[in-house]
Amino acid sequence: MSVVLARVDDRLVHGQVVEGWVPHVSAEVIVVVSDRICLDSGRCRLLMLIVPDNLDLKVVPPGELGIFLRDMAASKILLLFEDLNDVLATFEEGVALDRVNIGNLHHVRGGVEVTPSVYLNRKDIEMIRYLAGKGVSVEALEVPDGKPFNLTRLIERTEGLI
Repeated sequence: MSVVLARVDDRLVHGQVVEGWVPHVSAEVIVVVSDRICLDSGRCRLLMLIVPDNLDLKVVPPGELGIFLRDMAASKILLLFEDLNDVLATFEEGVALDRVNIGNLHHVRGGVEVTPSVYLNRKDIEMIRYLAGKGVSVEALEVPDGKPFNLTRLIERTEGLI
């Protein structure tokens, strides 16, 4: 499999992803990983309209991602997750992720501001801690040319406090 980026962005497909991240990582396919979105045909159609013709978009539930990635092994794939729940579900299904980029998790979900575009609640912190314990590096990075913020290190430093 050729996952070039695994990104959490509660806005999913939008200009920053299509115009910034896709060229930066040379992605050929965007895969939205979500049980909820798979069940919403209207939202799937809307996401398809946003993606330019030269790019392929698929919506796949976490439980089927491993098979999908094996079938698409020759493609450069950008994985998009709406939240950390789907990242964790994907990881627990056996899909290996070395690094996860959190671009946007907005304050409407509650939690504490870590960066201007990333707010983490207690459950998010627990999931990041779990992923870090499994060797997954988690960083906050809104745009490709920005400075990454190592969330894994932050979570390790707050062990016992949160």
